[in-house]
Parts: sequence; C-alpha cells; structure tokens
Amino acid sequence: EYIAMGSQNRYYIRFANGKSEWVGPDTLSQELQGTSRTVRSVAFGENFNDCFVVYEDGWWYCSGSIPNGLNSKLKARESRADLDRVSLGPDGEWFLRARNGRSWWGGVSDLLNSDARE
Repeated sequence: EYIAMGSQNRYYIRFANGKSEWVGPDTLSQELQGTSRTVRSVAFGENFNDCFVVYEDGWWYCSGSIPNGLNSKLKARESRADLDRVSLGPDGEWFLRARNGRSWWGGVSDLLNSDARE
C-alpha cells in the first residue's frame, strides 16, 4: 500500500492489511512501535539516523539531523500538527506540504527553485 525507500538500505513498507516493516534507526523503531497512529509518509535523510514521519492525522515525528531550513519552517509554523507530507534529499534538500495545500522547500538549486515557483 505504501513504500518509502532511502539510502543505506533504509525503507518503510505498509502492507494492505495494515501491517508494516522497516529498516532504519532505532529511534524510528521506538517511535513506530510506541504509537497507534497510521503512517502517511516516511522520509529518510542524508545520514542513517535522519528520518521524518508524517501521520494521517497530521502529527509528525523526526529524528537525527533535519535540514536547518525545514527545522526553521516547522518552528515558524509553531510545530503545527497539520502536515501532509515531508520529503528529504541526500544533500540537505527538503519539501514540506501542509494539509491546506501550502508547500515550502529548500536546499535546492536556484534553477530548480525558480522552476518550482512557476
């Protein structure tokens, strides 16, 4: 039903029957085993311990080192639990979409940034 893949053999899979399995940092395992929320998306960052989980209810969890721009945006949004999706890239790139459809991104080249705004 849902698959997220990352570097360093990290992944998250949610099967149609609701069961899931993953390979990632211990902090991800602790988070997922300790919640009854349903995962909407998982993103893996540059380092093995970097991950970001968004749940169906908009709440989220992150661990490791997330890009400064994403961290700043989350703080500016007062850590609201209204996220739809977060993506992380291998070199500090990030994308954040809220449930109201607004999107923010950073760490991308100027060319990509100007294309995305069009």
